[in-house]
Amino acid sequence: MSRTIAARPGSPVVVVASILALVAGCAGGHGGKGGGDDDGVGDSAGTGTDAGDTEDVPAPSGVFADPDALGPTGLRRLSLAELQAALVDLTGLPAPEIETMLAVLPGDGSTPFDNDETLQAPSAPFVEGMFSLTEAIAARTIDDPDRRDAILGCTPAGADDVGCLRTFVAGFGRRALRRPLDAAELDEYATLIEHAIADDDFDVAARMAMQALLLDARFLYRVEIGEPVPSRSDLVRLDAYELATRLSFLLWGTVPDDALLDRAAAGELDDAATLAAVATDLLRERRALRQIQRMHALWLGYDTLAADPALAASLRAETDAVLERALADGAWSSAFTADETWLDANTAEHYGIPLPAGEPGWVAYPDIRRRGILSHGTLLSLGAKFGDTSPTERGKAVWTRLLCNEIPPPPPQVDTGLPPTGGSADACKTERYDMRTKAECSGCHGILDSVGFGLENYGPLGEWRTTEPDKAECSIAGEGELAEVGAFAGAGALGELLLDSGQLEGCYVRNMLQFAVGHHPTDDDRPLLDALTERFESTDDAAALLLELATSEGFRHRRFE
Repeated sequence: MSRTIAARPGSPVVVVASILALVAGCAGGHGGKGGGDDDGVGDSAGTGTDAGDTEDVPAPSGVFADPDALGPTGLRRLSLAELQAALVDLTGLPAPEIETMLAVLPGDGSTPFDNDETLQAPSAPFVEGMFSLTEAIAARTIDDPDRRDAILGCTPAGADDVGCLRTFVAGFGRRALRRPLDAAELDEYATLIEHAIADDDFDVAARMAMQALLLDARFLYRVEIGEPVPSRSDLVRLDAYELATRLSFLLWGTVPDDALLDRAAAGELDDAATLAAVATDLLRERRALRQIQRMHALWLGYDTLAADPALAASLRAETDAVLERALADGAWSSAFTADETWLDANTAEHYGIPLPAGEPGWVAYPDIRRRGILSHGTLLSLGAKFGDTSPTERGKAVWTRLLCNEIPPPPPQVDTGLPPTGGSADACKTERYDMRTKAECSGCHGILDSVGFGLENYGPLGEWRTTEPDKAECSIAGEGELAEVGAFAGAGALGELLLDSGQLEGCYVRNMLQFAVGHHPTDDDRPLLDALTERFESTDDAAALLLELATSEGFRHRRFE
């Protein structure tokens, strides 16, 4: 691809063709890749758990030792969030600046995750946007003297310093492509020095090399060629660098750092004990915590909040803090029943709960109905509709996102974009939401609305209320029912019922696995999904769950579609 850019620096058409060719060649797992020996060229306090003792870790057994326990995976492109994180790590540019630059690219779909491979078909708008994006990033990075000096890894002696160019490509390319470049690849990139000589400016070649690497399909896609498994034409074992890439994107949401690539080169990902130690080290880092928190936010639908930015940030910080404590304690379910929460000045005022000594910190809930993350403004924001809350939308969120149940679409003649019209003009909400009385609607609304009305004491962002907005005569009972489990009043009691239902943990594992593999779990994924669910139900440890997945043979192999 570097030859393409050097020959026709303004031609995204050639780049499109190159990416399409790689997708066609690699989606089934066949084709060549660069490799060769390494040519020489985190935060702390992550989840707060060791995720188990990795000393004398036994080899995976049972389903966890079966390469076929995980179904086929396709060729996955980096999501915009992964792309942003990778570019920040590779270039050192500020995240907000790169986020602004990413606006030239089409958005990701949501299923509810943003990394679904089935929505990632290559398109000309995406590649043309990438061409503009990488051109801007290369210029912004190389044109900044301090950043340029930090990223080159050498000091060019002049415009013709091909040795410095090779050093830069070897180092930056190893991080970007997640493997060492071989001699032939370095020779190819070295030809870009001709453009630097022609312009008497070394930076011309550096910019072109950076852009070429960032446009390489092996940067944009998680290419997994693997090593053949005897007697199998549909299965390969990932090499050390491919496994390091899987680990890094699963646990950190970004490219591997040099330390992880070094550990891959040293063979530390080759057996169960050392792989477990590496994965545990990754989980200890702060970015692992942020990755798990982000997965929860996508799963439960609060990754983007329609609120004042300062309040939105505070609400997100509250939920992140409760999740962090639950993860550190190895007690994931406690996030749904916690009788304390973390508040700052914004959330304290929002909820009407005083801060201890006026400083941000942990606060005991003053009302038994406000317990766990279900009482947070983050999760309760899912019910905002028609300028108020929708019992139906809140019930649907609980029923589908937290319990993984399905709801059939409404009848074709029903317009869900219109406010409910039951009762008189000044009727209270229990009368306006009268769909439970209609035969064609009662089945679903009887389930959903019964859940939603049990959360009506919370406003669109979780603020407490006892009457409907602008209707003091309409008092809120706040009583609901979770079908086939029991009645409840408030978020704390609902959290208890969700745990009692026996579905919450399994739904979480299903979503975690979907996030990990980039598609909805299928029957082919069922063996590992069931085994992970059984383990999680017995341990309640989300970090250990990720470790179990990362060290399984299914995760270390790739089956072709």
